[in-house]
Amino acid sequence: MASLKIKYPKSIKDIPLWRQRQLEEDILWFSRFSPSQRLEIIDREWKEIQEFIKKFGLKKHETGKRS
Repeated sequence: MASLKIKYPKSIKDIPLWRQRQLEEDILWFSRFSPSQRLEIIDREWKEIQEFIKKFGLKKHETGKRS
């Protein structure tokens, strides 16, 4: 199977309008906080992601190949 190549937008015009609005909302929300508060938010989200990976990530003991 051929690997997929990620296509990055070269300008803002290449980003769909719905996604531009979504990005704008996210940036405005995030800019309400001070830099130290932003770091706390990022740390909290990172811990949540790590817990999710521990709980639902790849299983270490899968069933092997059947003969």
